[in-house]
Amino acid sequence: MTANLQRSPLSYPVRVLHVDDEPIVLEITKEFLEKSGEISIISCTGVKEAYELLTIHQVDVIISDYEMTDINGVEFLKTIREHGSDIPFILFTGRGRESVAVSACNSGATFYLQKGGDPKSQFAELTDKVIRAHRQYRDQKKIRHLSRIFQILREISDTLHGTESIENACSTICTRITKEPGYQNMRIVLFDQNGEVKGVFQSGLEEEMNRFLSFLHAGNRTSCYKKALLTRTGPVICAPDSNCITCPLYSGHLEFHTLTMRLEHDGNLFGIVSVTIEPELAGDIDEQAMFSDVGHEIAYTLHHFLLKEEHLAMESLIGTNKKLDILNTITRHDIRNELTVEFFHYENLLELAKKYPEIYSDVKELGISLNNIQDHLMFSDVYQKIGIQKPQWLSIHKIIENITYTHGFGNISIIHSTGTLEVYTDPMFGKIIINLVQNALMHGCRVTTIQVRFTEQIDSGLLIIEDDGMGIPENKKDVIFERGVGRNSGLGLFYTREILGITRMSISETGTYGNGARFEIRIPKNCYRFYKGEELMAKCYSTIAKQVRSDE
Repeated sequence: MTANLQRSPLSYPVRVLHVDDEPIVLEITKEFLEKSGEISIISCTGVKEAYELLTIHQVDVIISDYEMTDINGVEFLKTIREHGSDIPFILFTGRGRESVAVSACNSGATFYLQKGGDPKSQFAELTDKVIRAHRQYRDQKKIRHLSRIFQILREISDTLHGTESIENACSTICTRITKEPGYQNMRIVLFDQNGEVKGVFQSGLEEEMNRFLSFLHAGNRTSCYKKALLTRTGPVICAPDSNCITCPLYSGHLEFHTLTMRLEHDGNLFGIVSVTIEPELAGDIDEQAMFSDVGHEIAYTLHHFLLKEEHLAMESLIGTNKKLDILNTITRHDIRNELTVEFFHYENLLELAKKYPEIYSDVKELGISLNNIQDHLMFSDVYQKIGIQKPQWLSIHKIIENITYTHGFGNISIIHSTGTLEVYTDPMFGKIIINLVQNALMHGCRVTTIQVRFTEQIDSGLLIIEDDGMGIPENKKDVIFERGVGRNSGLGLFYTREILGITRMSISETGTYGNGARFEIRIPKNCYRFYKGEELMAKCYSTIAKQVRSDE
């Protein structure tokens, strides 16, 4: 038996298959249950006929009598479960024996309802059980589906971030997504700089593929592609209509909808991504959010490959820098050894010079020069490490939590509200946050609270770190990031500016003197993101839980 028993979440009316060997019962049940408009009944008088109907129709709930002429209801239920279906099954029988109820429950029945009594009350209860069974089944399937989608997102992210070939990555993504129930096919169409098709990747098209390629290479675009190219706000939902008749995929998509969106990043349009899926999935906001995330991940990766030559040049430069790093490290090590010896001689010479005032000041100047050499060595040691490691996506929330836990700042309260913000930056970014906090504690005089928050602007984002201390005088705002300026030499803020510059970030101080310091780190649009995986799942689970409680 090949039955269409596994389905994605459906909207009303709930499609019910009712099996009973008494036609009068079928007729009355159909009349009562269809009154509400929420239920549609398909009736049959035997299990064998039910099997045939299940191969033709898509069913949401099964209602079955127990004692029938060919096979009893429990055996029917067992067969359904043996074929791997968990479709809701309600045993609606005149048999009142406890053994029948126990057997039905043990075999996986959703509900057991005995015939008899007041018809109005009885069918009202049956209607309620059908609706409840369907909603519970739908919600459970949605949870399982979203769990799989969440896993797919992780797999796609890993595939894209680890790929050396965008062609292989696009093909892998299409194949993976179309394995999910409810997804008929997926297509990724890439454009060149002139807007011409330069690559098409797909899964699920099969014989339609050649017609589709010819259609695209002739300069044609499907109606859903045209809509997506004009829309920058997210996926476009397209149902088959008269505009689709010229599309080579039209005949195979009559019972499906399409989600389509631009592949765009940092102002560059790379192509179009499209999936053909069941209407219920296309209209689901969680499904749309998942598809949007996939599109953004693909677009970001394409942006990465657009800059591949620059990245290769950067890697070559990093390789050269590593060689210089080794040379510089050896050189600094040798100089430090020599400097240690010179400091020893200096201390002896200083003691001796105390007896000769005419040379004492010259010897003191020698000590200052030695200290300057030591400062230069320390500066070159730290500065050399900037930019050696590749930028990474770092969670601001985790950085601040780790800093608060490992450093501790006494009675100072650190308040942060950055949510799931991640920044693409040098791994030394954590030292920036530490330096700004320590700078506030050292120079703020009366700091009690430090706040870290984020705000989005049109073309960038601002990470704001502010305190309630004294702040920075106006005449020092422009020079505090220069090397050697300010108390304690100002090296920390100089490093901060240099580290941020690696990923095109900038920093400025915009506070009001007397009301506290306010540092604003400006982050380019493509160097920050909000990780939505856990939030999306939590929101979906919360919504479903509320729905289940309201149904009960």
